[in-house]
Amino acid sequence: MKALVIDDSKAMRLFLKSIVQDLGFESVDAADGKLALDAADAHAPLDLALVDWNMPVMNGLEFVQNIRKNPRFQAMKIVMVTTENSMEAMTAALDAGADDFLMKPIMKEMVSDKLTILGLLS
Repeated sequence: MKALVIDDSKAMRLFLKSIVQDLGFESVDAADGKLALDAADAHAPLDLALVDWNMPVMNGLEFVQNIRKNPRFQAMKIVMVTTENSMEAMTAALDAGADDFLMKPIMKEMVSDKLTILGLLS
């Protein structure tokens, strides 16, 4: 299984990559949504994307909107990992094609539980 970790914070990317690797995923990362689209194309197929919302160049919502236009990524699970907690933000992300949310700060157990719910872990 492969995961794409997208966050403009290098520390957060390393933290999330460590978590998904501990859970058995291969991982690639990107610092913004635009770079993530390129990484997704280069590393497809992908099973999971963990996506920060607030990033330069292309934010997480724009990434979700763009990646969901590509039929190759329709089955990929997308989890927004963000501090955005308004109902409007959650609705916008779900409408764009995100599958779920994790609110920062996060712990490994939270990621594991979410991926189990989404059917990526047993």
